[in-house]
Amino acid sequence: MGKLLEHIDNPGDLKRLSVPQLGALADEIRQFILDSVSRTGGHLASNLGIVELTLALHCVFDFKEDKLLWDVGHQCYAHKIVTGRKDKFARLRQTGGISGFPNPAESIYDRFTVGHAGTSIATAIGMALGEQLCKDEARGMRDDKRPSSIVHRQSKIVAVVGDASIVNGVSFESLNNLGLVKRQLLIVLNDNSMAIDPTQGALAKYFSKVRLSQTYEDLRKTTSNILEHLPGIGKSVEGAVERIKKSIRMVLPASQMFESLNIPYFGPVDGHDIGSLVQLFGALSQLKHPAILHVYTKKGKGFRPADLVPSRFHSTGPFKINGKKVEQTANASRPSFTEVFGKHLTALAAKDSRVVAITSAMCDGTGLVDFRKRFGDRFYDVGIAESAAVDIAAGLARAGAKPVVCIYSTFLQRSFDQIFQEVALQNLPVVFCVDRAGVVGLDGPTHHGLMDIGFLRMLPNMVLTAPADEVEVKLALEYALGEDRPVVIRYPKDLVPSKEFVRVACAKPFKLGKSVVVRKAKDSAIAIVSYGSVLAEALKAAKLLAKDGIAVDVINGRFAAPIDEKIISLLDVGKSIITVEDHRLACGFGSAVLESAAAKMAGSKGLGSIRVLGAPRRFIGHNSRKSQLMEAGLNADEIVKTVKSACGGLATPLRGN
Repeated sequence: MGKLLEHIDNPGDLKRLSVPQLGALADEIRQFILDSVSRTGGHLASNLGIVELTLALHCVFDFKEDKLLWDVGHQCYAHKIVTGRKDKFARLRQTGGISGFPNPAESIYDRFTVGHAGTSIATAIGMALGEQLCKDEARGMRDDKRPSSIVHRQSKIVAVVGDASIVNGVSFESLNNLGLVKRQLLIVLNDNSMAIDPTQGALAKYFSKVRLSQTYEDLRKTTSNILEHLPGIGKSVEGAVERIKKSIRMVLPASQMFESLNIPYFGPVDGHDIGSLVQLFGALSQLKHPAILHVYTKKGKGFRPADLVPSRFHSTGPFKINGKKVEQTANASRPSFTEVFGKHLTALAAKDSRVVAITSAMCDGTGLVDFRKRFGDRFYDVGIAESAAVDIAAGLARAGAKPVVCIYSTFLQRSFDQIFQEVALQNLPVVFCVDRAGVVGLDGPTHHGLMDIGFLRMLPNMVLTAPADEVEVKLALEYALGEDRPVVIRYPKDLVPSKEFVRVACAKPFKLGKSVVVRKAKDSAIAIVSYGSVLAEALKAAKLLAKDGIAVDVINGRFAAPIDEKIISLLDVGKSIITVEDHRLACGFGSAVLESAAAKMAGSKGLGSIRVLGAPRRFIGHNSRKSQLMEAGLNADEIVKTVKSACGGLATPLRGN
């Protein structure tokens, strides 16, 4: 830990430092972040790029009273370091440690738990309106009746949003409603030309054109121009704002866009010039209306590998720095579900020119890099605009193409209405490849994919599948592209199971609503019916149970919509069913089995019963995926406990083979 950083325990400590000391502190924090992330993994490039900006904000504002709202939030490491949490970085994103995203449970300096793009401007507007409402209410009360929480000074509000987030639909809707706010609200546009992958779309190109046209000297002149016209803190600034707008409006193209929305715009300025940033924030904090400050930062600044390839270090696992080289953990002997999907989709696209891939700012994360290289004319990255991705896919399907929409489960939630209206209602053959389904590990509750079965299964015409291993990923994709209806394929952020758990039964082609029996035991009274990748845990549990003389069948459900009637028929012959899925208990695969059984009155004549294993109805914190499965009761040991509990209610003991 650096010498200056050792003495920074809260933001108040920053206010005692000179500008040169703040610059030195920024270097120390950058090294601290690099050291921490190299040990634990985390979001690196974005956090290295926003250090000076973060320090300048905390130097000027008092975010105990003032409000700092992050968009997405993965760039909050420097913020956490200076707000009293630097000692907790040894367990960053690990159980018992701090989250990689803002979290109000950790600190009063965090206002929202965030992990999705497009939220900061809207929530800032809401807080501004809410404060004004409470202030007006307090004015109407006697002094002795006023709540103490609303008699202090009006807080300042700052929303930090990236260039990739501001093109999001919710951000634009919020900018359109910024006129509702009649008080200070500063939007800091952190422009680094990157999301998970390079920012896409016309507006991104617009920003890029502006960025490329600006030299360092241009940024210095713009900063000087703003500071020259803005009077000192405490003096009137309204006239100065108009003078600035007149002097830069016709010079800077970016200003024209925001000014057309009647939003005062300042910039672009250098996001690493901490002295100027402190002055700018000090002056702009005095405005009595919303404004935008456009700041250029360098993603990955200070660490050359992240500077050169920021997408590689957007979110990374642990790594070692050996001289000028970065040594990351060696590739596993098994591929990930994502890698298998991406490779096979590319192979299928080579055979069928109608296959199109669509993603939302996550080409690398969804395994589409090779597809993009080989079939650039059939690859569309729409940026952080999941709703648009789905509607574009619907249009492609209506025109005769075979669109494959590749989006993380947690982000697909944002396009529910479009899936309903433009895909399910029209019964169009769009394939949804839902990556990061189930618990996702270290990113925690904002990124878990534990609700996709629920919100997709309720839609008519939707077919829901989940492959259990590498072979089934390929079979499911081939099946989906052959269907004339919407099909969902969900899979986790995980390696495919080892060959020990690959079964011949799983090599059978997919047929609509048909499960496969992967383990049949003599005299079994219980069937473990697994959905998706947790089949490996179900098979482990069956082996453990066999050692204890308990015989169970293991069935790979394959489909959550429609449910295989043969699964339900097990109840009528006296077998009990235990369903297992990497999804919430509510509305998932097990719920579908229960609903189907109830509709058919299955089990009414036999002894069969149904028990459902799934994630509990609460948010699961950041941890390893393995630990999260254990916490949710979805590993082999927990399945064994459930089977043994079910055995206690059976009329006769179970015998193994």
